[in-house]
Amino acid sequence: AFGFNTALSFSIEMLDRARNAAISAKKIGVVEVLGSQAGWLALQSSISVLADAVVLPEFPCDVKALAQHLKSKITSDRPHALVVVAEGSSFTNLHGVTKDTLSDLKKALSPLATEENSEFTINKSGKAAKTLSHALQQLLADEVYQLVLGPWTRGGDATAVDRQLGLAYGAATVNALEQNKFGTMAAFVPPNIDFVPLINTLNKKRTIQSDNEFMRVAHALGIYTGI
Repeated sequence: AFGFNTALSFSIEMLDRARNAAISAKKIGVVEVLGSQAGWLALQSSISVLADAVVLPEFPCDVKALAQHLKSKITSDRPHALVVVAEGSSFTNLHGVTKDTLSDLKKALSPLATEENSEFTINKSGKAAKTLSHALQQLLADEVYQLVLGPWTRGGDATAVDRQLGLAYGAATVNALEQNKFGTMAAFVPPNIDFVPLINTLNKKRTIQSDNEFMRVAHALGIYTGI
């Protein structure tokens, strides 16, 4: 989708800054990026900045196992680490983490609201980073700090890649109308712009599989993924 490259570029820039801050402060940085249902942004950005670990919505994170991995990475010569976490991630082995009590935010919701029953129901950005950083702080001697990119990732000017892709989709859509190709969606199927039947795109999520090439790259680089 156009927009992904822009979000990826911004996330990489901010993660580079977070890594430099972690190195300077000799701390562990936990940075939350967009990705409520799929971890593509977290995975690709973590590879680009050589993060120590990435937490994805597709695979629940064992916090104790992650803490052990970070302990093996942190030394006297390298007293810092960087963890990238997608906002939709879930966690196991959270023993001892205090759950936040329900706030007045929930009381302000419509009766038809379907989000989870917590104080993050309205403002849930930052929940993953907060939960993970608190859990890691209880398991590690090193100080942990959190950073949330959240909706800021959607701002700014589009990259050259996204500008070209957006224009290509627009031109392809006009061609589809001229050719009476109704009920289709313009999609980038490298190296061409193709037309995909809308019925094939409904209610489908493209999530990360454990054998994905990006996952293999992350493992080769020593990045913890939880699997």
